[in-house]
Amino acid sequence: MEEKESRMKKTIRDLSNKIDELLEESDISKEDVKKEIAARIAELKKSRDELNEELKKIREDNKETFEKAEKLARNTAKKIKGAFSGFMKKMEDEAKKNEDKDKNMPE
Repeated sequence: MEEKESRMKKTIRDLSNKIDELLEESDISKEDVKKEIAARIAELKKSRDELNEELKKIREDNKETFEKAEKLARNTAKKIKGAFSGFMKKMEDEAKKNEDKDKNMPE
C-alpha cells in the first residue's frame, strides 16, 4: 500500500513538473503551439487532480493502516534517535577520557 502511495506521489510530482515545463515553453511558442500546449496543460492538471483524489481515497480507506505505519515510523525514529544519542555520548566520553589521559602523561 505504501509503495502504491509513493508511486502515486511520484506520478503527481512528475505531472506537476511537466505542467511547469509546458508553461515555460508556452511563453516562447507561436500562437498555434500555445493553444496546443494550453490544452495539454489542462489535460495534465485534470489527471493530476484525479490522482490526488485517488490518493485521498486510498488514505481514507486505509486510515487505520496509515496510522499504524505512522506510529511505527515515529517509534522507530525515536529508537534510532536514542541509539544515536547514546552512541554520541559514548564517543564524547571516550574522547574526553583520552584527552584527560593525554593531559596526565609527562611530556
